[in-house]
Amino acid sequence: MRRLLPGPVADVDPMELYPALARPKPAGRPWLMVNMIASADGAVAVEGTSGALGNPADEAVFSAVRASADWIVAAAGTVRAERYGLPRPAAASRRARLAAGRTERPRLAVVSASLDLDLGLPLFSDRRPGDTPPVVLTGSAAATEAVKRLEPFSEVVRLRSPRPQPAEILAELDHRGAGVVLSEGGPSFNGQLADAGVIDELCLSVAALLVGGASSRIVHGSVRSVPSRMRIDHLLEASDTLFIRYVAAPTG
Repeated sequence: MRRLLPGPVADVDPMELYPALARPKPAGRPWLMVNMIASADGAVAVEGTSGALGNPADEAVFSAVRASADWIVAAAGTVRAERYGLPRPAAASRRARLAAGRTERPRLAVVSASLDLDLGLPLFSDRRPGDTPPVVLTGSAAATEAVKRLEPFSEVVRLRSPRPQPAEILAELDHRGAGVVLSEGGPSFNGQLADAGVIDELCLSVAALLVGGASSRIVHGSVRSVPSRMRIDHLLEASDTLFIRYVAAPTG
Protein backbone atom coordinates (compact mmCIF):
# COMPACT_ATOMS: atom_id res chain seq x y z
CA MET A 1 0.00 0.00 0.00
CA ARG A 2 1.32 3.45 -0.90
CA ARG A 3 0.60 6.89 0.45
CA LEU A 4 -0.24 9.58 -2.09
CA LEU A 5 -0.97 12.42 0.36
CA PRO A 6 0.30 14.37 2.26
CA GLY A 7 3.49 13.19 0.51
CA PRO A 8 4.37 10.07 -1.48
CA VAL A 9 5.52 7.07 0.54
CA ALA A 10 6.05 3.80 -1.32
CA ASP A 11 5.14 1.32 1.41
CA VAL A 12 2.74 2.01 4.29
CA ASP A 13 1.44 -0.48 6.85
CA PRO A 14 -2.13 0.57 7.78
CA MET A 15 -1.86 -1.24 11.12
CA GLU A 16 1.09 0.95 12.07
CA LEU A 17 -0.53 4.14 10.73
CA TYR A 18 -4.17 4.28 11.86
CA PRO A 19 -4.03 3.29 15.56
CA ALA A 20 -1.21 5.79 16.23
CA LEU A 21 -3.05 8.83 14.82
CA ALA A 22 -4.11 11.60 17.21
CA ARG A 23 -7.82 11.63 18.07
CA PRO A 24 -8.36 14.25 20.77
CA LYS A 25 -11.51 13.64 22.80
CA PRO A 26 -14.08 16.41 22.33
CA ALA A 27 -15.62 17.93 25.44
CA GLY A 28 -18.27 15.68 26.93
CA ARG A 29 -18.14 12.85 24.39
CA PRO A 30 -15.78 10.43 22.62
CA TRP A 31 -14.10 11.12 19.28
CA LEU A 32 -16.37 9.60 16.63
CA MET A 33 -15.06 7.81 13.54
CA VAL A 34 -17.22 6.62 10.64
CA ASN A 35 -15.87 3.88 8.37
CA MET A 36 -17.51 3.20 5.00
CA ILE A 37 -16.77 1.73 1.59
CA ALA A 38 -18.36 2.93 -1.64
CA SER A 39 -18.01 2.23 -5.33
CA ALA A 40 -16.66 4.86 -7.74
CA ASP A 41 -20.28 5.77 -8.55
CA GLY A 42 -21.24 6.08 -4.87
CA ALA A 43 -22.97 2.76 -4.11
CA VAL A 44 -22.45 1.38 -0.61
CA ALA A 45 -23.78 -2.13 -1.28
CA VAL A 46 -24.22 -4.78 -3.93
CA GLU A 47 -27.37 -6.83 -3.43
CA GLY A 48 -27.73 -5.54 0.11
CA THR A 49 -24.22 -6.00 1.53
CA SER A 50 -20.87 -4.26 1.22
CA GLY A 51 -18.77 -7.41 0.86
CA ALA A 52 -18.61 -7.34 -2.96
CA LEU A 53 -16.99 -3.89 -2.85
CA GLY A 54 -14.02 -4.99 -0.75
CA ASN A 55 -10.69 -6.68 -1.40
CA PRO A 56 -7.72 -7.73 0.76
CA ALA A 57 -6.36 -4.16 0.87
CA ASP A 58 -9.70 -2.89 2.14
CA GLU A 59 -9.77 -5.66 4.73
CA ALA A 60 -6.34 -4.54 5.97
CA VAL A 61 -7.50 -0.93 6.35
CA PHE A 62 -10.76 -2.09 7.94
CA SER A 63 -8.79 -4.01 10.58
CA ALA A 64 -6.49 -1.03 11.19
CA VAL A 65 -9.44 1.35 11.60
CA ARG A 66 -11.07 -1.05 14.06
CA ALA A 67 -7.78 -1.22 15.96
CA SER A 68 -8.09 2.54 16.52
CA ALA A 69 -11.33 2.43 18.53
CA ASP A 70 -12.36 1.55 22.06
CA TRP A 71 -15.95 0.80 21.02
CA ILE A 72 -17.63 -0.17 17.75
CA VAL A 73 -21.25 0.92 17.34
CA ALA A 74 -23.57 -0.37 14.62
CA ALA A 75 -27.26 0.04 13.88
CA ALA A 76 -29.48 -3.02 13.91
CA GLY A 77 -30.07 -2.99 10.14
CA THR A 78 -26.34 -3.27 9.45
CA VAL A 79 -25.93 -5.94 12.10
CA ARG A 80 -28.67 -8.00 10.47
CA ALA A 81 -27.49 -7.50 6.87
CA GLU A 82 -23.82 -8.18 7.57
CA ARG A 83 -24.49 -10.83 10.26
CA TYR A 84 -22.22 -9.25 12.82
CA GLY A 85 -20.14 -11.22 15.26
CA LEU A 86 -18.22 -10.05 18.30
CA PRO A 87 -14.87 -8.35 17.54
CA ARG A 88 -12.00 -10.81 17.66
CA PRO A 89 -8.88 -8.96 16.45
CA ALA A 90 -5.88 -10.80 15.04
CA ALA A 91 -2.55 -10.73 16.85
CA ALA A 92 -1.20 -7.71 14.92
CA SER A 93 -4.30 -5.73 15.76
CA ARG A 94 -4.10 -6.65 19.44
CA ARG A 95 -0.47 -5.54 19.55
CA ALA A 96 -1.29 -2.23 17.88
CA ARG A 97 -4.17 -1.65 20.28
CA LEU A 98 -2.03 -2.28 23.32
CA ALA A 99 0.74 -0.05 21.97
CA ALA A 100 -1.84 2.75 21.62
CA GLY A 101 -3.03 2.27 25.21
CA ARG A 102 -6.25 0.42 24.40
CA THR A 103 -7.62 -2.94 25.47
CA GLU A 104 -6.87 -5.97 23.30
CA ARG A 105 -10.43 -6.01 21.97
CA PRO A 106 -12.96 -3.28 21.23
CA ARG A 107 -16.44 -3.55 22.73
CA LEU A 108 -19.50 -3.77 20.47
CA ALA A 109 -22.66 -1.69 20.90
CA VAL A 110 -25.78 -2.27 18.78
CA VAL A 111 -28.40 0.46 18.37
CA SER A 112 -31.97 -0.77 18.00
CA ALA A 113 -35.27 0.94 18.81
CA SER A 114 -37.41 -2.13 18.09
CA LEU A 115 -35.00 -4.79 19.45
CA ASP A 116 -35.92 -6.91 16.42
CA LEU A 117 -32.69 -8.88 16.52
CA ASP A 118 -32.37 -12.57 15.66
CA LEU A 119 -30.81 -14.53 18.52
CA GLY A 120 -29.15 -16.67 15.85
CA LEU A 121 -26.90 -13.78 14.84
CA PRO A 122 -23.24 -14.63 15.56
CA LEU A 123 -22.88 -11.78 18.09
CA PHE A 124 -25.41 -13.63 20.28
CA SER A 125 -24.98 -17.29 19.34
CA ASP A 126 -21.21 -17.61 18.79
CA ARG A 127 -19.79 -16.93 22.24
CA ARG A 128 -16.18 -17.96 22.89
CA PRO A 129 -13.77 -17.66 25.84
CA GLY A 130 -12.62 -14.07 26.24
CA ASP A 131 -15.69 -12.60 24.51
CA THR A 132 -17.60 -9.81 26.23
CA PRO A 133 -21.35 -9.69 25.51
CA PRO A 134 -22.55 -6.88 23.26
CA VAL A 135 -24.34 -3.85 24.67
CA VAL A 136 -27.70 -3.17 23.01
CA LEU A 137 -28.75 0.48 23.21
CA THR A 138 -32.47 1.03 22.85
CA GLY A 139 -35.04 3.71 23.61
CA SER A 140 -37.41 4.23 26.50
CA ALA A 141 -40.30 2.94 24.38
CA ALA A 142 -38.80 -0.52 23.88
CA ALA A 143 -41.16 -3.34 24.83
CA THR A 144 -40.34 -5.05 28.13
CA GLU A 145 -40.79 -8.49 26.54
CA ALA A 146 -38.22 -7.65 23.84
CA VAL A 147 -35.74 -6.49 26.48
CA LYS A 148 -36.15 -9.69 28.49
CA ARG A 149 -35.64 -11.81 25.36
CA LEU A 150 -32.21 -10.27 24.72
CA GLU A 151 -30.97 -9.93 28.30
CA PRO A 152 -29.53 -13.49 28.61
CA PHE A 153 -27.32 -12.78 25.57
CA SER A 154 -26.44 -9.08 25.94
CA GLU A 155 -26.56 -6.05 28.19
CA VAL A 156 -29.62 -4.01 27.23
CA VAL A 157 -29.55 -0.30 28.09
CA ARG A 158 -32.64 1.88 27.83
CA LEU A 159 -31.83 5.47 26.90
CA ARG A 160 -34.10 8.38 27.84
CA SER A 161 -35.56 9.19 24.43
CA PRO A 162 -38.22 6.91 22.88
CA ARG A 163 -35.73 6.18 20.08
CA PRO A 164 -31.93 6.21 20.62
CA GLN A 165 -30.37 9.58 19.77
CA PRO A 166 -26.70 10.16 18.82
CA ALA A 167 -26.00 12.43 21.80
CA GLU A 168 -27.38 9.83 24.23
CA ILE A 169 -25.50 7.00 22.53
CA LEU A 170 -22.19 8.84 22.77
CA ALA A 171 -22.89 9.93 26.34
CA GLU A 172 -23.50 6.32 27.35
CA LEU A 173 -20.26 5.15 25.73
CA ASP A 174 -18.41 8.11 27.25
CA HIS A 175 -19.73 6.99 30.67
CA ARG A 176 -18.22 3.57 29.91
CA GLY A 177 -14.78 5.08 29.33
CA ALA A 178 -14.72 5.31 25.53
CA GLY A 179 -12.21 7.78 24.14
CA VAL A 180 -12.70 6.77 20.50
CA VAL A 181 -15.88 5.26 19.05
CA LEU A 182 -16.07 3.76 15.56
CA SER A 183 -19.46 3.81 13.84
CA GLU A 184 -20.15 1.04 11.35
CA GLY A 185 -23.85 1.80 11.59
CA GLY A 186 -24.76 2.17 7.94
CA PRO A 187 -26.09 5.06 5.81
CA SER A 188 -29.27 5.81 7.78
CA PHE A 189 -27.41 5.86 11.09
CA ASN A 190 -24.74 8.04 9.47
CA GLY A 191 -27.54 10.43 8.55
CA GLN A 192 -28.48 10.75 12.21
CA LEU A 193 -24.86 11.34 13.16
CA ALA A 194 -24.48 13.99 10.45
CA ASP A 195 -27.62 15.76 11.66
CA ALA A 196 -26.21 15.78 15.18
CA GLY A 197 -22.90 17.22 13.94
CA VAL A 198 -20.80 14.66 15.82
CA ILE A 199 -18.71 13.04 13.04
CA ASP A 200 -15.06 13.84 13.75
CA GLU A 201 -13.47 11.47 11.23
CA LEU A 202 -14.56 9.70 8.06
CA CYS A 203 -12.50 6.77 6.77
CA LEU A 204 -13.75 6.19 3.24
CA SER A 205 -12.65 3.41 0.90
CA VAL A 206 -13.46 4.03 -2.77
CA ALA A 207 -13.54 0.83 -4.83
CA ALA A 208 -12.71 0.91 -8.54
CA LEU A 209 -16.13 -0.42 -9.49
CA LEU A 210 -19.21 0.91 -11.25
CA VAL A 211 -22.19 -0.68 -9.56
CA GLY A 212 -25.33 1.13 -10.68
CA GLY A 213 -28.56 0.03 -9.06
CA ALA A 214 -30.44 1.88 -6.32
CA SER A 215 -27.95 1.67 -3.46
CA SER A 216 -27.90 4.68 -1.14
CA ARG A 217 -24.99 7.04 -0.46
CA ILE A 218 -22.78 6.70 2.64
CA VAL A 219 -25.02 9.24 4.42
CA HIS A 220 -28.72 8.68 3.81
CA GLY A 221 -31.80 10.37 5.22
CA SER A 222 -30.01 13.34 6.75
CA VAL A 223 -32.06 16.51 7.01
CA ARG A 224 -29.06 18.69 7.77
CA SER A 225 -29.04 21.55 5.24
CA VAL A 226 -25.59 22.98 5.98
CA PRO A 227 -22.75 20.65 4.85
CA SER A 228 -20.20 19.58 7.45
CA ARG A 229 -16.79 20.59 6.14
CA MET A 230 -14.04 17.96 6.20
CA ARG A 231 -10.39 18.07 5.23
CA ILE A 232 -8.19 15.29 3.84
CA ASP A 233 -5.68 14.03 6.40
CA HIS A 234 -4.20 11.34 4.18
CA LEU A 235 -4.82 9.39 0.98
CA LEU A 236 -3.63 5.81 0.44
CA GLU A 237 -3.91 3.52 -2.58
CA ALA A 238 -3.71 -0.22 -3.16
CA SER A 239 -5.31 -2.57 -5.70
CA ASP A 240 -6.89 0.45 -7.44
CA THR A 241 -8.81 1.25 -4.23
CA LEU A 242 -8.44 4.66 -2.59
CA PHE A 243 -8.41 5.02 1.19
CA ILE A 244 -9.20 8.54 2.32
CA ARG A 245 -9.08 9.76 5.89
CA TYR A 246 -11.11 12.93 6.39
CA VAL A 247 -11.26 14.86 9.66
CA ALA A 248 -13.70 17.58 10.57
CA ALA A 249 -12.45 21.01 9.57
CA PRO A 250 -12.21 23.62 12.33
CA THR A 251 -15.25 25.87 12.55
CA GLY A 252 -15.26 29.62 12.84
